[in-house]
Amino acid sequence: MAKASSSPAARDRSLPTSDSVPLPVFAREPHFASAERAPRIGYWRQQIGKHPPFWSRGFFALLTLDPATTTPSTAYLMERIHPDDRDEIRRALASAERTGRPFHFRARSWVAGTAQRVFETHGEVERDGNGKGIALLGVTREVTTEVEALLQLQESEATYRLIMEEATDMITRLDRNGIATFVSPAVRHILGYEPHDIEGKRSIDFAHPDDLPNIIAASREAQANGSMAIFEHRRRHRDGHHVWLESRVRFLVNPETGEQVGAIAISREIGRRKEFEQELLAARERAEHANQTKSRFLANMSHELRTPLNAIIGFSDIMVREMFGAIGNERYAEYVRIVNESGALLLDLINDVLDMSRIEAGKYRLNVEWFDMRDPIEAVVQMLSNRATEKQLAIETRLTPLDLRALADRRVVMQILLNLLSNAIKFTEAGGHVEIGACKGEDDIRLWVSDTGIGMTAEFLSRIAQPFEQASTDMTRSHGGSGLGLALVKSLVALHGGNFVIKSAPGAGTCVTVTLPLVQKERTGPPEGQPVP
Repeated sequence: MAKASSSPAARDRSLPTSDSVPLPVFAREPHFASAERAPRIGYWRQQIGKHPPFWSRGFFALLTLDPATTTPSTAYLMERIHPDDRDEIRRALASAERTGRPFHFRARSWVAGTAQRVFETHGEVERDGNGKGIALLGVTREVTTEVEALLQLQESEATYRLIMEEATDMITRLDRNGIATFVSPAVRHILGYEPHDIEGKRSIDFAHPDDLPNIIAASREAQANGSMAIFEHRRRHRDGHHVWLESRVRFLVNPETGEQVGAIAISREIGRRKEFEQELLAARERAEHANQTKSRFLANMSHELRTPLNAIIGFSDIMVREMFGAIGNERYAEYVRIVNESGALLLDLINDVLDMSRIEAGKYRLNVEWFDMRDPIEAVVQMLSNRATEKQLAIETRLTPLDLRALADRRVVMQILLNLLSNAIKFTEAGGHVEIGACKGEDDIRLWVSDTGIGMTAEFLSRIAQPFEQASTDMTRSHGGSGLGLALVKSLVALHGGNFVIKSAPGAGTCVTVTLPLVQKERTGPPEGQPVP
């Protein structure tokens, strides 16, 4: 090595000073090393048939070597390259020497105790004035980050491709004009088409014409709200029939301009679900028709059922009173009394059933009028006082304020109070307490009946006010009655536009509250939750 001098080679310790190793002009410039460091590249030169090679400062830096202590050597460099890459490099360089063509290769590092790095080299053949190749020139840069990113991208693409190929839902990518730019392979088993049969065409053109308004409306609403459009529609199958699909469409918007650039649609076949819905709807219609038929039948049979019962009750009552002379045998007198009481109970049951059926059939009409709520309350208490006395029950009446005028059907209110108070007496043991009361607000009047009776469980409360639900329960069988009282009360209150609330717990008694509005509108249909004929 020559002493340091004013020559550029002497100022760059990585540059050999031998006159037998000519270098390009740019390699001798003092700013060349700085230019290499910025993009992290390195330059090397290998004279054909001569050793050693020339390495620039950038090349030493890429290899993390100190140019002051390391002598450039092709053999040393090859030892630091992964064994699987060495033959490829030798072939690339040999081909360049032989043909004079540019070369390119990629190699992995092979240094114990360090993470593997990847380097990419592009090079050309340097020629003399006669066009003869005299050296190989290469520029090397590290591409570890790019390779890792590419591998991650390839893995993501492989995962994405697997999802697209294996997904049972059809995934469609649409451009801003609604033209399909991508369709997943699921289209084969859903619609019978190949993806390329639909790509390049408007997706909406395959929809059933009758479903287009629904699709357009759902899409416009989603675009306006920035939400996902969800709709059911039919798509034409390759063989001509239509398939029911549920589609979820997310519209894509350019975040900078706010302009819509396309959409992603995920569609799944719902043919079986639609069939089940149709079967369920048909079954519901059949059930409602049967229920309406039952209600109309019972409503129309009102006179036919009541007439013979009235005769039984009337004539048995005459016999009980012995209006035309003594019966004679005491046992006959007892039988007649039982017939009379049984007929009265049966008539109550039939009246409850018929009233409920008339409400369900929409044939129950209210006769609304103004009256003092004190009158029906006092009348009901008087009617049931003997029954309460027999059970040793105390009935307390609470009426506030003085003005308790209400706008309702007087007979229906009487029926409501009679049912509630008789139930309270029926399900309260001897020595208990029953309260009936009323109070008036600005827009409504509130009635309540509470007791200290046996109470009801939460499960029983969930069914107590449903028509024909509780008639076979143990409670009803043990205490008697039709079991329709509360259900009928709830329906009659609903006809008035009022509210029905029941609170109860086992052993803690029951409180039923009825709220009736002071402004009534005629209601002839069934209450909410009941079928409409």
